Amino acid sequence: MIDLRVESADLDSGIPMMYRDDGPRVRMAYDPTQMGEAEALALLCTRIPRLVGAIRIRR
Repeated sequence: MIDLRVESADLDSGIPMMYRDDGPRVRMAYDPTQMGEAEALALLCTRIPRLVGAIRIRR
């Protein structure tokens, strides 16, 4: 199981989402003015495919 921490943040224009991959723990921040949470999670799963089906989201 991968522990995913999701946060919303005021990010710079043109940077709608950022993440940090520490193996079993992944932290993601997204800017809700640029992208929705579902879109950010979908984008994150394209960057880290092992997350698909293995995520436990923490807020």
